[in-house]
Amino acid sequence: MKYDRVVWEIKRGDLVRLKNYPTGAEDNFIYTTGVVIGDIIFGEEQRHLWPSVPVYIFKTGIIQEYGPNGLEIISCS
Repeated sequence: MKYDRVVWEIKRGDLVRLKNYPTGAEDNFIYTTGVVIGDIIFGEEQRHLWPSVPVYIFKTGIIQEYGPNGLEIISCS
C-alpha cells in the first residue's frame, strides 16, 4: 500500500540536526549535525511510511540513514 499524502520536503545539501538516542541511561538525546548527501530512499523492506535519507555526520565522518523522526532541517540547500 502506498501513501501519496506523506510529504517530506528534504533534499540533497540540506544541513540537518540529528537526534540520537544515548547509549547509557541518560534521559536526554544527543544532538549532532550533518548534511544530506542523497535522495529520499524507500527501501524494498520498508513500507512507504518510513522513508530515509543518507546523511554525512560531521563529528564522526560516517554516512548513516535517518528518517523524518530523527532529524531536523537547519538550513535548506
